[in-house]
Amino acid sequence: MCRLRDTFMILSYASFIIVAYVLLRFVVPLPCGLVGKLALTVVLIGVSLKLYIYERVGGFLFAPDLPRPVILALEWLYAALLLLALLLLIRDAVALIFYLAGRAGLSVRLPFSPDVQRVGLALFALALSGFGVFQGLRVPDVHTVEVRIAGLPPQLGGFSLVQLSDLHIGPLLRKDWLQSVVLRTNALTPDVVVLTGDLVDGSPALLQRDMQPLAQLAARHGVYGVTGNHEYFYGVRAWTAVFEKLGVDMLYNEHRTIDVQGAKLVLAGLPDPRAIRSGNTPPDLAKALHGAPSAVRVLLVHQPGAIATGAAVDLQLSGHTHGGTMFFLKPAVASFNNGLVGGLYDTGKGKIYVSPGTGLWNGFACRIGVPSEITRIILRTGQDNVR
Repeated sequence: MCRLRDTFMILSYASFIIVAYVLLRFVVPLPCGLVGKLALTVVLIGVSLKLYIYERVGGFLFAPDLPRPVILALEWLYAALLLLALLLLIRDAVALIFYLAGRAGLSVRLPFSPDVQRVGLALFALALSGFGVFQGLRVPDVHTVEVRIAGLPPQLGGFSLVQLSDLHIGPLLRKDWLQSVVLRTNALTPDVVVLTGDLVDGSPALLQRDMQPLAQLAARHGVYGVTGNHEYFYGVRAWTAVFEKLGVDMLYNEHRTIDVQGAKLVLAGLPDPRAIRSGNTPPDLAKALHGAPSAVRVLLVHQPGAIATGAAVDLQLSGHTHGGTMFFLKPAVASFNNGLVGGLYDTGKGKIYVSPGTGLWNGFACRIGVPSEITRIILRTGQDNVR
């Protein structure tokens, strides 16, 4: 739990800095009385303590035992706090530029009075965060990605894999939502369905019924999955058994060989690196590929930076990052994942597709500029230009 505690502390310190900036640049200058400012201060500090509330009152950081409306309200207000801080920072930067321009003899200024600016930015932040929470909760659209692989046999041209990642079934997303995702996935008639971890946020006793729609997933060559770091918070062995009963072939340092009209494709899977800290067998790529034929190889691993492909792998499918959840957070999230945050990458050794996630993290349920997706990956022959 050490790394989890470190993450909690980093997010808590960041929240403290953000709320302090908002108090200084938004609350203090407001043209209202002391009582009003104190009341708003209490609200903002309370919102900034969201993660503390989840852990201390809700029971657990990633799956708080709180009413759904309470979680949604906290997520909405916390996202609005982040957005307001960003908007205030942009406004202050522009104001500084205009001030310097004025010192140089140019007559420029921001429109409206400072009070109107502050209120307008606050209302915009609230509206935008509300939209972002809605984006996180909705059933995602299908996003199609064509991946060109050198040496791909003609029989595998057009082979389709549908990737579902980071479902996070738990306090916010439940059975009805997952049922809709499964129906949309099956409508694509995929060759393979892959689940790249973080499927649950809760114990089997609480969520086994909500996971039942997984049993309806249909693909010509099967449904496969790997564990994410969140599975290890709730009893990974119990959940693995549940997934297997639902028809998901969980790959734990293993591979399967798929035959398409005589052409072979190797599908391998690794457990999340958190397995090491949980006393389970760690990820082992060599073990997963042991005995695999010489063929196109696709690797499933939850965290994109865990392997970052190698000469033995043509395509790696990962998730974990949620695409950064908000467009302006992408650089920060990428820095924790070897520069990988979302989309298709070519490392020079192999290609990686990092899904922005199909669901949402219950501890950060707002998506702005980073929509969730059901990813349809189509294999093509030849070379491809990716970043």
